[in-house]
Amino acid sequence: MTAIRDALALYRQLVAASLRSQLQYRAAVVISSLGALLITSTEFVAIWALFDRFGSVRGWQLREVALFYGLISVTYALADAMSRGFDRFGQTVRSGDFDRLLVRPRSTVLQLLGT
Repeated sequence: MTAIRDALALYRQLVAASLRSQLQYRAAVVISSLGALLITSTEFVAIWALFDRFGSVRGWQLREVALFYGLISVTYALADAMSRGFDRFGQTVRSGDFDRLLVRPRSTVLQLLGT
């Protein structure tokens, strides 16, 4: 139980360090956020246009599809935020950075989650 608590404390520290490092470039965070908002808005406008033209698609109404779209967007963002290290795992191995993770006394999975 103590090992799990220690691992979670380390994960929180890694996430906090990652957030602090990203916030060093505030303009990049703002531009990235605006870009994500623009992309999501554009996709939803396309869905709205489809339902505006046809009313329903195989019995699905706009509000039902909008709910699913929102749920999918939120879960994807959470999964991307929590497991970003696994997305770039191949690059980490090729660059030799994974060797550095292997010699540390912590779980490599935990370290990859924190990157």
